[in-house]
Amino acid sequence: MSNKVLKVQDLEVPKGCKKRGFLKISEKPAGPHQIPMTVINGSGDGPILVVNGGEHGSEYNGPAACLRLMAELDPKEISGQVIIVPMVNTLAFEARWMHGNPVDYRDLTGCYVSEIPRGGSGPPKISYQVATTFYKEVLSKGDYRLNLHGGDLEEDVLTSVMYSKTGTDAERDSANLALARDFGWEWIREGLPRPGSARSKRLPMPITVGTEAGGMGRCQSDMVDKVFKGVINAMRHLNMLEGMPEIPPTARVFNPYHLYAKRGGFFISNVRAGDLVSEGDLLGVIKNLFGETVEEIVVPTDGVIMMVTTPAIYEGDVVYEIGKDIREIS
Repeated sequence: MSNKVLKVQDLEVPKGCKKRGFLKISEKPAGPHQIPMTVINGSGDGPILVVNGGEHGSEYNGPAACLRLMAELDPKEISGQVIIVPMVNTLAFEARWMHGNPVDYRDLTGCYVSEIPRGGSGPPKISYQVATTFYKEVLSKGDYRLNLHGGDLEEDVLTSVMYSKTGTDAERDSANLALARDFGWEWIREGLPRPGSARSKRLPMPITVGTEAGGMGRCQSDMVDKVFKGVINAMRHLNMLEGMPEIPPTARVFNPYHLYAKRGGFFISNVRAGDLVSEGDLLGVIKNLFGETVEEIVVPTDGVIMMVTTPAIYEGDVVYEIGKDIREIS
């Protein structure tokens, strides 16, 4: 429930107010590292919602939707509190860097740990510093989180929302799927639990819905508008804004898996993100630079193309993400 004052580090926001400030991360050689944020303390009581973009700094439509949310959300109309961090990985954003960042090369999504690992004189730990500070000061306060991703510079992705099942907490899984459904998009990527994986050992997160929106380095107003409307739908679902979510009558849920290249070379795809495929379809080929086909990529089951990656392929790279076991929900 909303308190009279919402405090994030040294930014204090009274009830019914909206303020902007900076999340202070650490000190770099040339000065402080800090991340812009906007905090909204609604006039009514309700949950705390974290909305962030830019865990990967070259995925743009989610952060752009955050900029619009910061401008248009009115605390007088909100029941609850909203913390908006449009670009978590500012280092990657500035450098136009895929997935990780140019300082320590780590993927931020794998750095949510309880204690920053110690090391020798190797790369700095800045991704850990960002993730642990963002978690301690922002995510740990949230009841819900909207984590706005998209295809990175080399990825063509299916516009979809994402959530992950715990497999052990049926009530939480149901609430998570319901929030994903009311985001209002046709496709829902349902991550299945993998016992013993690194993901299962990370810090506990709020109930989270992610997005995949756009890709290949594009930021387009229609996709930004789609993400913005999805966030508004989610806030209506959570009774943070008046009104009912505007959603299609049905949605399609799928479970993801990846296809990996056995050979390196020049990857040419026959399909795009969103295409429906059938078992045995030839999805694409990998050629060497003499033009000879060194590998044909065949889909092993029916599904939908979730992601297509770069033509420059190393042996062992992901070439496709496929959605299988598609089911329709109302």
